[in-house]
Amino acid sequence: MAVYLVGADNKTLFKKRSTWDFKAALAAAKDGDTLEIEREFFVVFEKNEENIIIDKNITIQGQLAETKDGQIIPTIQGGLFVKNKAAVTLRNIGIRRQIAKSNCLNVSNESSVVAENIVIENTATEGENYPIVYVKEQSKLELNKITIMPSSIRDGKHKIYVADSKLTIKNAKIDACISIDNAKFDCENIRAHYSESNVLVLKNNSIATVQKSNFIGGKLTEKAKYPCVFCADSKLNCKNITIVQPNYLSALYGKHSTIQLSEERIDSAGFYDCKVEINNTVFVESLEIREGTRLEANRFSILGKINGRINLFADGRSAIIAEEINFGLLTEPNIKLDRKVDFKVPVLNVWQYDAENEWFASDETGNLIALNNEMKINYFGEKTSYEKLNEMIGLSSVKADIKEFIALAQMNKIREDRGLTAAALTLHSLFLGNPGTGKTTVARIVGNLLYEKGVISSDRFVETSRSDLVGQYIGATALKTREVLDSALGGVLFIDEAYTLANGGEKDFGLEAINELLKFMEDNREDIVIIFAGYTDAMMKFLEMNEGLKSRVPNVFNFEDYTPDELVTIGLAQLKAQSYIVNEDDYSALVHHNFERTNDFSNGRWIRNLNERIIRKLALRLYEDENGDITKITKEDLTAVKL
Repeated sequence: MAVYLVGADNKTLFKKRSTWDFKAALAAAKDGDTLEIEREFFVVFEKNEENIIIDKNITIQGQLAETKDGQIIPTIQGGLFVKNKAAVTLRNIGIRRQIAKSNCLNVSNESSVVAENIVIENTATEGENYPIVYVKEQSKLELNKITIMPSSIRDGKHKIYVADSKLTIKNAKIDACISIDNAKFDCENIRAHYSESNVLVLKNNSIATVQKSNFIGGKLTEKAKYPCVFCADSKLNCKNITIVQPNYLSALYGKHSTIQLSEERIDSAGFYDCKVEINNTVFVESLEIREGTRLEANRFSILGKINGRINLFADGRSAIIAEEINFGLLTEPNIKLDRKVDFKVPVLNVWQYDAENEWFASDETGNLIALNNEMKINYFGEKTSYEKLNEMIGLSSVKADIKEFIALAQMNKIREDRGLTAAALTLHSLFLGNPGTGKTTVARIVGNLLYEKGVISSDRFVETSRSDLVGQYIGATALKTREVLDSALGGVLFIDEAYTLANGGEKDFGLEAINELLKFMEDNREDIVIIFAGYTDAMMKFLEMNEGLKSRVPNVFNFEDYTPDELVTIGLAQLKAQSYIVNEDDYSALVHHNFERTNDFSNGRWIRNLNERIIRKLALRLYEDENGDITKITKEDLTAVKL
């Protein structure tokens, strides 16, 4: 392995030149050889725009000159382009360019470069930046003790750009954006700063492991927002990093990504449809969890800042599962949650905040000083499906069974997502009970719960009956049934009075509908939930007639009739919702009296019909009294409908 000494032409009348011209040395070198540049020497080419092509396995290194101010390294004034699967080592050199639209280091065609103690800069002051370092086409670049100098051209395009390749950086100072596109990025102990766009960009299935590093910058304008760290459709694993971008809602912005944070200090973060794991991380200002993000943590802290941002905000079908959250300076409110957010945090602490040190204050023994500030959670949005279920009158056994049913389905889904063995789970169900017991309402809630928990892909709910499924001639039923099934795919199909499908005997077209249902249930096990509803006795006979249905519908929910007291509660709620006023004791007495004498056991329908009769009597009474109160139901109105 030869060493070619590159330096100034030292030929004299009395001796031959003992150094090589860089180009000549590069042409003469073979695989394994070294080009060594003399200390304090500048390799300058005739044309500054020269791109030096390297397609050999060589080393280029410089001789260091030690001064009282530090080291002086030799510099190559031109771009180094490594290609054709070459393996190159760069050591103790500077790479400098002076023109716009040019790379200082370009690695392509499955090549690899290992660089140590390198300074890279482009001193152009006008024009447009191209990536100062460009790695592509399944190549590898390892940087150690590297300095990337800032650019005077402030166009947001001064960057290290890596596509379909791998970049490793250690012990570096980088004044440029690091952009990773469908590539792998590992870094440790770097300081990256850039204020013209993002500092770190990960996109298109990139994978990054970042340790002990600082990222400072990002840019906010009226037209565009550039988070300091941007991660889209990628995986980011961080440990002990700092992200600085004050007065912004997402210094770390994640979208459709998997992100792990451990021992970080981040000014702010916003996660959109992400899976996030957090371990002992501090958010200086705020945290936003949005659009179906699932965050799991042991503990994290939000120091807080009065800048118009809420400490903790979450919306959509997101989830925040943590052992503990610590707060410092509280905003108003300090937590704002969509009702659909799954918020499971047993411990919420408020500690005294030390604004000078931007940390929690401690007492003389070093313990954090706890405050008794009341946590204020502001809920918004439509009530959750669980809230709607819990607010339903009666149905205690059904509610308990539904919660168990949903919990099992959710656990099964989580196990699948984590690659664990999940038991085969059939969601098809029977809802048994008399009319008016809330079967349709609960079915809608079950569909929404399964969708909110990610068990089914759609909140689509299709309600149907025999007339929608059964045709009038041979072949029509299968077509009608399949159309209804397709319309509910991904969601819930609710078949009311399902027993009527088998009412006509062996020659009835309802059997054709049942066969089509069975086939569809078998072919689309995970893409649809079918709920069969009807009278208990009739449905039991229906199942006994068809063993195929019985084996495929294992979940049974029994809806009991409402008691008179429960009907009173339901009726009063309906009247209140319509802005009517009634004496509750008189109303209760009427309901109990009429219930004892009725042959109509339609439950919710019965109480709704009773209310309608009361309102008609009110209207009739007011017909002769134009000055009467149209909101007040009197004892006279109640007596008028008494059986």
